[in-house]
Amino acid sequence: MRFTNRTTHPKQIHQQSGGSPGQRPRAGGGVAWFVTLTAVALLGCTHRGAGPAAARANDLVLADQGQARAVIVAPAEMDDLVQASVDDLAHYLGKMSGTGFEIVETLPADDLRTPIYIGKTAETVFGPVGAGLAGRFGFRVVAGERGIGLYGEAADGTSYAIYELLHRLGCRWFMPSEMGEVIPDRPTIAVSPMDESRVPATLYRQIQSRTADRDFLRRNRMGGLGIASHHGLERYYISRAQLDENPEWNMHIDGVRQPGWLRFTREDVAHAIADSVIKRLDASYQNSITLSPRDRVVPTEDPEERKHDPEPRVWEPAAGRWSVTDRIYMMANRVAERVGEKYPDVLFGVLAYINYNLPPAREPVHPNVIPDIAPIDFNRHHPMTWENHPNEFWLLDAVKGWAAKTDRLSYYAYGMNLAEITAPCPFITKWGTDIPILLDHNIVFWSPETMGGWESMMPGYYLSIRMTFDREEQPEDILDDLWTKFYGAAAEPMAAYWHLIDRAWIEAEEYSGAGFGYLRMFTPEIMREARTLIERAKTLCATEAERERVAIIDESLTLFELFMKMREDFAAARLVDLGNDIARWNAELERLKEAYKSQYAFCSGLAARYVNRFYGSAYEDAARMEAEYERLGEPMLEWKYRHNPDAEEVSLVWTAVDYDDADWPTTHIVRETWSSIGHHNSLTDEPSGRSGRMVYRAAQHLDELPEGKRLYLWLGSTDGFAKLFVNGHHVPWQVDDEGNERIFRSYCRATKFDVTEYLKEGDNQFAFLCERVRLNELGTGGLMGPVVLFRGE
Repeated sequence: MRFTNRTTHPKQIHQQSGGSPGQRPRAGGGVAWFVTLTAVALLGCTHRGAGPAAARANDLVLADQGQARAVIVAPAEMDDLVQASVDDLAHYLGKMSGTGFEIVETLPADDLRTPIYIGKTAETVFGPVGAGLAGRFGFRVVAGERGIGLYGEAADGTSYAIYELLHRLGCRWFMPSEMGEVIPDRPTIAVSPMDESRVPATLYRQIQSRTADRDFLRRNRMGGLGIASHHGLERYYISRAQLDENPEWNMHIDGVRQPGWLRFTREDVAHAIADSVIKRLDASYQNSITLSPRDRVVPTEDPEERKHDPEPRVWEPAAGRWSVTDRIYMMANRVAERVGEKYPDVLFGVLAYINYNLPPAREPVHPNVIPDIAPIDFNRHHPMTWENHPNEFWLLDAVKGWAAKTDRLSYYAYGMNLAEITAPCPFITKWGTDIPILLDHNIVFWSPETMGGWESMMPGYYLSIRMTFDREEQPEDILDDLWTKFYGAAAEPMAAYWHLIDRAWIEAEEYSGAGFGYLRMFTPEIMREARTLIERAKTLCATEAERERVAIIDESLTLFELFMKMREDFAAARLVDLGNDIARWNAELERLKEAYKSQYAFCSGLAARYVNRFYGSAYEDAARMEAEYERLGEPMLEWKYRHNPDAEEVSLVWTAVDYDDADWPTTHIVRETWSSIGHHNSLTDEPSGRSGRMVYRAAQHLDELPEGKRLYLWLGSTDGFAKLFVNGHHVPWQVDDEGNERIFRSYCRATKFDVTEYLKEGDNQFAFLCERVRLNELGTGGLMGPVVLFRGE
């Protein structure tokens, strides 16, 4: 497909002439968005720190010994963003110096105060901004004989200029609320002569609204040009009536219509989507439209869709599926071209996700289509350059591949550890490494998913805020600024704490998702050292602000210590207290959520949902079993295991009592994961011939069996199917009223098997045939909880 080339610069993006996002374009069409740099200095300039209190001879004095020596000169009519920024400028200059700063529309001729000109007023005095990005984001900071000028191409740029000055004067907002605010005491404020025109490193930078308030985002110069790329293409643009009239628009697998999926390669489907988009834009214009499919693995085996796959087919190794990227871009390109005839400036976001993570092998990328890389199956907490990752350099290769396809990319980073978001998770190494790589490979939209709270993710969040605005800032300099300004006298142990936690995430070489690998990462030694550092920090705090900032991390670590106690108890089959402990954990999380809601800490509703889904249900069932039954023998925690790359029938011989498993390796089924034993990506997928089958064997000697009691084998947690064999006999999990056996299949749910008829006095042999057929979480599979024998009534 050929596209009309509307770009005149590699970084060009189209926007309507003037106005703000969401505003209808003016008559005559759009104007080009592109970077023009005629700046005196760009983002590579060094930020000045707080500096000495005394002013030098040619400095502009804004305050002198608590007396205002400057006045803010701003237009009578200002955008809400500029108005809020100007109010902040007056407020924080006053807070630093202990005096008030006046805001006026014009400067009287006889006024000897240093004028701080804002917006258009400044441009009248000092001339053009001198740097441009998208017609909105270029800004200039100038200080000289005529005063100070803070202004930009539009409201965004003017706001950036205001906070640039405050930043250089030492003002920081490290986390939401006053707790995160660091404003230096400066009875004398002086600004050295400068003239710098600049643009941000990206068109868009964001921390999601559930993670921060508007004031915090504005003060840290977040926002910009957002890209819509959320899931849901199928339900947004095609009606049920249309599908009923055109059933051929749906995929068909093995002759069965799939009502939730569209055939992306059909031209009439793309045109129907485009026409629906045009109607939406006619009713309410917006800058960006999503074309991302629903949040699932896209089916690959529709015969009509298969005809349009490149040859050879592209395999998505992390997802373990055939790629459908070329199919999706056939649709996206057609929609963008058709909509572009009427609305040439609309951008279309398309997630690069699961089995459309890799760039298209054949299809181009339309200039108005923005791929949004969402690496859900890759490198959760390791940088993309990590050499020992089981996914090798797949993510790095994908980023490079997309950069070769288009010069404008978005990156939907997962700004937390999916899917356990209460553990401290600083992302120092990960984002400190990945963000520069992304900026070098055409990432101009930074839109991470940030479900974790600031008590967990603060270093990573703050790194991303600074690095995606100024590409020349170095992670170590940003972190040093954070440690020293935020923690003050407690800086040294708090920096050591965060780096300790960061190393634990990456040096354990555990790559499974959620919290299943925590027992290998957060060993008792790591937890003791973390506690020692926090206790030391508490003794060093010199101010109430420092005590509050350390206290929130102390609370976070205390909650995590309880989480790890439960994991350790589960791994050792100490089950009695787990029910009370998970209830206490939930209650404590609710208390912390309320106590720190202003800080957006402990705030995600998903935190408890994840923990209770993955662990809480099993913990409650464990405590119930201990209360209602008596144990029989020792818990079975270490099992021999063997991967079966073939059909399940091959595994049956391995369940025999006399099968020789002497050369099989052994795993602790709670402390280790499939990832840590070398099966990170094992998943049964029949079209590809892959196998996610694993067989486990263990033995137990029972001196005697209680008479007249039912005997149960309790299984604490699994991922996928689990078939039990005892002494060579298959033990049904459940049998319905008609005599049909139900095979146990679950995820992180405990269950029990009635083994009364299968156990014997003396040696008993147990085997599980497990199969993982769905990617529930990275690197998990098979047995994931203790196995314990109980006797009942």
